[in-house]
Amino acid sequence: MRVHELLSAIDERYPLRNALEWDPVGLQIGDPMADVGSVGVCHEVTDTVVSMAADAGIDTVVTYHPLLFQPSSSLVAGPTPQGRALALAAAGIAVIVVHTALDAGSPGSGDLFLNELGLSTHDRFPIEGEPMESAIGRIAISEAAIPSTELIEAVSAVAGGPVRVTPGPESVLRIAVIPGSGGSAVPEVIGLADALITGDVSHHKAGIAVSHGLMVVDAGHIGSERAGVQGLYSAVAEDVQGAVFLDDDPTPWEG
Repeated sequence: MRVHELLSAIDERYPLRNALEWDPVGLQIGDPMADVGSVGVCHEVTDTVVSMAADAGIDTVVTYHPLLFQPSSSLVAGPTPQGRALALAAAGIAVIVVHTALDAGSPGSGDLFLNELGLSTHDRFPIEGEPMESAIGRIAISEAAIPSTELIEAVSAVAGGPVRVTPGPESVLRIAVIPGSGGSAVPEVIGLADALITGDVSHHKAGIAVSHGLMVVDAGHIGSERAGVQGLYSAVAEDVQGAVFLDDDPTPWEG
């Protein structure tokens, strides 16, 4: 298999054209005609992931988060995205980025998070004016009311760590999920759901949620994406025998 063939397989599962317009998905580093070789999947290309890939003889890395978000005028060695890009290029390691193409997919990151909670997606919804084909928001409607304490425990288990929660109803039926940084969409979710699971919720957006009776479960940026990344690994492992998960948690917070 060539790099471009793996990219095509990923594109078939998660159409890259549906990524948000600002998102640099696709092949970021490497020769599309090179042999895909050994493949590793990661949440984010950290310094540790670069070392793990080199030590394991990885030839192609499929990452959820982009390595290079902004155009770069130079690639200089060091603990920066540009430094990591230089190290990977020098080692001949290709990098494929999926990010919001996965979020918008079917199943997308939000669908997979809901599945881990034992729920099924009822509908999808766009945020901040994004087109419907790029919608990353998902809503589930539970057949029976879920006690809020039970939902919080379940979200914490899926996210892999503690969560922050605003006051809300004692039980919920309609549950929305926006993986990653969905705090800015709190006003848009009011009236759509009883609870919102997302990450990166600001003080002010949390206050808006409280004033409207919306329970927000902030699972953290990385925590809210974990189910999607595991789904990405499973998908790549179906296409490439022996694909490995480069397991380095990119959460920058302690506790």
